[in-house]
Amino acid sequence: MKCSQCSGRLEGNMMVCPFCGSRQDIDLRKIQFRDLGSDQSLPCPDCRTALSVIEIGTDPPMSVERCPSCMGIFFNPGELEKLIEDQTHDFVWTDQKRLNGIAENYGYNHEVIYLQCPMCHERMSHRNFGGSSGVIIDHCGTHGVWLQGGELRRLMEWWAAGGKHLHQQNEQERIAKLNALKLPPTRVSAARRQAMSEVDWSKLDTEYDPHPSSSHGSGFDALELIGAAVCGILSALSD
Repeated sequence: MKCSQCSGRLEGNMMVCPFCGSRQDIDLRKIQFRDLGSDQSLPCPDCRTALSVIEIGTDPPMSVERCPSCMGIFFNPGELEKLIEDQTHDFVWTDQKRLNGIAENYGYNHEVIYLQCPMCHERMSHRNFGGSSGVIIDHCGTHGVWLQGGELRRLMEWWAAGGKHLHQQNEQERIAKLNALKLPPTRVSAARRQAMSEVDWSKLDTEYDPHPSSSHGSGFDALELIGAAVCGILSALSD
């Protein structure tokens, strides 16, 4: 591959040309897209440059936000997996050696820096995509994920080497853990439903007098009814 600016020779997936220092767009090198213009309301999480909206030629077309300076890309939920699936062939076997090589050569190069989501400006969390890809993506639970320049190309290589299967396994395990944390639905016993149905709530409203004329007036009648209803419900709950 040659540098897009000076035509210098670039080795592998080099993001920065060693001759002229220009950044290379390796992520979308073989992907059809068109630039729809910048959105000044969306700052790049890395360099604060206004993000550009690009339309990628998938079926149907997909609109994502990309930084024209550092080449980072922001995907809405589900878009990243859809694009990778669209741009890679189905794997026949898992190339574990290649998977390990991709993770080892890339995963340790990241500083621990928490970036802001360009949509809501809340701090994003870190997630190792697929559990073992070595590509640490920035994740907003509401709006999507942010990939730094070059990470999309790495994920495509990892996915094609069998990472798709590992990603699916990791997602199934993650969903199972989330479901295990959910509280079981509350069961209402027949006795509790019976006790609640026997309370005449309209009678409580009509007999209540906030200014009773005597100490034995309707205000105390209302309190007695409420107390009896509460006792009935508590008794049913203890059954």
